[in-house]
Amino acid sequence: MSSTTSRAQLAAQERYLADREPPVCSLNIKDAFAGLTKEEKLYSHHLSEACWAGARIIMRQTSFKSETIFDLLIASFSSKADPAKLANLEEQKQRSGVSDEDWQGVLAYAAQVLSNLANFKSFGATKFVPRIPESAFEAVVAASERQDAALPLWNSVKEEIYALTPESKLTIGKPSDGHLSSYYPSDPAPSDAEVDEVQALCDAAGVSTLNTRLSKQSESVLTLHIASTSSELPPTYPAALVSTSLGFTVKLEGGDYAECLKKVNRSLTEAAKHAEDKNRSAMLVDYEESFKTGDIEAHKDGSRKWVKDQGPVVENYIGFIESYVDPFGGRAEWEGFVAIVDKQRSLKYNTLVDKAPELIKDLPWGADFEVPTFQRPDFTALDILSFATGGIPAGINIPNYHDVRENDGFKNVSLQNILSAKAKNEISTFISPEELEAHDKWADKAFEVQVCNHELLGHGTGRLLQESSDGTLNFDPKTLLNPLTGKPITSWYKQGETYGSRIGPVSSSMEECRAESVALYLVHNRDILEIFDYKTKEDVEDLIYFTFLVMARAGVRALEWYNPDTKKHGQAHMEARLGITNWLIQHGLASVEEVRNDRGELVDAYARVDRSLVLEKGKEVMGELLVNIQTYKSTGDGKGATDFYKKLTTPSSHWVNDLRPLVLSKKLPRKVFVQPVTSVVDGEVLLKEYPVTVEGVIESFVERGL
Repeated sequence: MSSTTSRAQLAAQERYLADREPPVCSLNIKDAFAGLTKEEKLYSHHLSEACWAGARIIMRQTSFKSETIFDLLIASFSSKADPAKLANLEEQKQRSGVSDEDWQGVLAYAAQVLSNLANFKSFGATKFVPRIPESAFEAVVAASERQDAALPLWNSVKEEIYALTPESKLTIGKPSDGHLSSYYPSDPAPSDAEVDEVQALCDAAGVSTLNTRLSKQSESVLTLHIASTSSELPPTYPAALVSTSLGFTVKLEGGDYAECLKKVNRSLTEAAKHAEDKNRSAMLVDYEESFKTGDIEAHKDGSRKWVKDQGPVVENYIGFIESYVDPFGGRAEWEGFVAIVDKQRSLKYNTLVDKAPELIKDLPWGADFEVPTFQRPDFTALDILSFATGGIPAGINIPNYHDVRENDGFKNVSLQNILSAKAKNEISTFISPEELEAHDKWADKAFEVQVCNHELLGHGTGRLLQESSDGTLNFDPKTLLNPLTGKPITSWYKQGETYGSRIGPVSSSMEECRAESVALYLVHNRDILEIFDYKTKEDVEDLIYFTFLVMARAGVRALEWYNPDTKKHGQAHMEARLGITNWLIQHGLASVEEVRNDRGELVDAYARVDRSLVLEKGKEVMGELLVNIQTYKSTGDGKGATDFYKKLTTPSSHWVNDLRPLVLSKKLPRKVFVQPVTSVVDGEVLLKEYPVTVEGVIESFVERGL
């Protein structure tokens, strides 16, 4: 788009515009950090550096120009005298000659790119562009103290920053549908059939695709790029894989993201010196080995040791973890976090863990589809110190390796300073005026219980029916019946196959739907509610009711992330919430009340839940949904899962045509977190927190030195 980009042109593309005034929140970690010992501070500092050393991997996994745009913003707002410090922004504004509105527009865009580590939303997978004319942005860049570095970068990416065509490229998705995915960096990208075939070949050969990208060299040659510091492949990996059915060879090539992973490993080496625990040190060595060789099995070994590291003061996890961004569901994005355990709040969660073996017996799919032995996890309340990711979640259940989870266990974490983060003037859309006060009183309480049930008893439960390397099965095919058909089981996971590879593109969202549904199912469990001190009949019924109402509201808001042109959802969690809301509406538990003006125009809408029906039938209704989802997951029935889940999560034409425009008009800006930076001065670790403003976000990234 040319430098004459007008406000009118931008207004026509509202859904792709950066948020006007993104709410900025602090992690409020200073007091918790001050309570650490010197060794714990050094350990957390070096781990934080390791996590952030992989930030450029996230940029490259998201879009092809994200890294250059990131460098442009750092160059534009850093000091010429010391590029590791923030420039004098007031003087830069004066030199640029732009209006206050345009200046704030540039800062708002910059803060959101830095926070997402890309010019695409981590929550929604769509591109966002500045709200200001291109000429104003260029004036700000030209006025920067480091204009010699900034202007060439600007000239190389200004068209990409503002490009709004073709519209298909504004969404992360399958290249075959015209979308963008930098997991498949060649032009042309591999076809869907080629991606699926490579996944099958890798599964059969025991090669994980989590830390890979795939490019097409020719009709007969593809390259699987493996993230590692070394170009040498793990000894168990073949040099190539051959597809006889499609007639191509896949070359395996190490060294992807090598310079980033070398920095990661240097920091992990330093962190290990302050681990104060042999198991913890060995865990970091395993991570280093995985990042050096590209072998995910080494990361699994580290994850096994991590699971055994019960109750640490400083908690962390790092690597290629979640597969939300890959449109095929097989490749994972980099992330790493460091957090400080809130021991007092964790006591409540430990009580939930203690009772979990009995609580999971309440789940509706029965013992045959549940793990034989519930591996007691560590469940802690954490205050995040550093989280290198495009978007910070409220809770986590990891590791995602099913064999590690079933044999060694897993951990649940609830991120307290994320849950409690509040921005100024937050509003609750799609809640009726008469319920607004009560909703705002109960929403956070309901969300805390929901997150705990979601992570521990949602992601932490359910069994995969599997075949081992010697051909034995972990179930009896003669006696086990499929709950959906009443007939014997006909599909299961073969050696090397994973949930993601069998279920395919719907796998991530369907798993979130399963965990969310477990949370709604178990909110009726009085033993769980007593752990959270909800004991009176009134409190119990209020918590149950508002848990369902919060979900119904989220299902309405989820239309913001639905693209009617492609008929696809841009965010896994929101797709899940829309699906659950559809289910509640179909079963008479929820509805949407529409408010129209005298001309019949839709001006507002309220999520409604039938309180008496939810209290009477909510558990039964959610149990029916859970049996469906768990059966598809346990049996690895990719086609059945895809057919069921797509039907569940497809909004009605009325919702798309009438309700969605209203939702878009009321969309809320996403929170931006300003994270602290640690440094070592004379052997002591210093923590620097920043102003809770967009300027503070920019300064933190300048000083982080990525």
